[in-house]
Amino acid sequence: MENNNFNSLTPVPLKKYGKLSFPKRFNILTLVKRGSIYAVLIFITLCFVVPYLWLLASSLKTVDGFSSTTFSLLPLNGSGELEFVFNNYVQAWNELNIPQVLLNTLIVCVVNTALNLFLNSIAAYAFARMKFAGRDKIFKLSLTSMMIPGCVMLIPNFLIINYLGMIDTLEALIFPFIMSVYNIFLLRQQFMAVEKEIEEAATIDGAGRFRIFSRICMPIVKPMLIVQGITTFMWNYNNFLWPLIVLNSEENYTLAISLGMLMHNGGSYVTMYPIMLAGAVMVSAPMVLVFFLLQKYILGGTMAGAVKG
Repeated sequence: MENNNFNSLTPVPLKKYGKLSFPKRFNILTLVKRGSIYAVLIFITLCFVVPYLWLLASSLKTVDGFSSTTFSLLPLNGSGELEFVFNNYVQAWNELNIPQVLLNTLIVCVVNTALNLFLNSIAAYAFARMKFAGRDKIFKLSLTSMMIPGCVMLIPNFLIINYLGMIDTLEALIFPFIMSVYNIFLLRQQFMAVEKEIEEAATIDGAGRFRIFSRICMPIVKPMLIVQGITTFMWNYNNFLWPLIVLNSEENYTLAISLGMLMHNGGSYVTMYPIMLAGAVMVSAPMVLVFFLLQKYILGGTMAGAVKG
């Protein structure tokens, strides 16, 4: 009779093959929860996307198609046929004076963003890494200004700009907003997270304070700088109220003001509605494109801003 010595067999360790996994039992409650979450997210997405799709479609409609009471996300004319009117964009381009107002907008946005990043980072570094008398008190006093509504500062800013002789100039759109307490606060938290040993090693190697700031600390907080650069640029791009107060000449208009004037002048004429919507698409499209191209930096910088100071 054949003798099988099972005791001599060496057991194979389970770790070699990893953990055994078994299919989970179907859970209707989990399925309902996930379905509800996806339904809510889809609904929120549609609330944002559908109006913009309607804006795109209506900007290409004829006047009869725009006046139709039938809702449609396609550019249909009065007879219900598909018709694209690209001339609306040509007229909007001329009405808005896009070359001039786009140049003005870029000058304001680029200069303001550059000054914001430079001055805010210097102030934040001083509050975070340098010791001087009254540092914490000055910082807390600065934070209290965040509780003041922006509209309250319109009159003081206007009086200062008028005193400096900057009314109806692009400098009036830049000077009052070259610093932001909120951005200083966020950058300070980032600088406080930098290890002191890094600065001490750089000091031993003979690096000065500004060299440590520019060559060591600034690259570390780069994600937050990118986020602040994007948000500052977008805020200046969309700024409407302040330019409306200080600008008088059409040659100094920005995109937001030029579009506002187009809406104001053409609001009484139905024939101007598709043209106004075409102008709205042209003004909003760059910022939509910027967001989609740089959204990973925005999200990454937002996560970096969660560092505990």
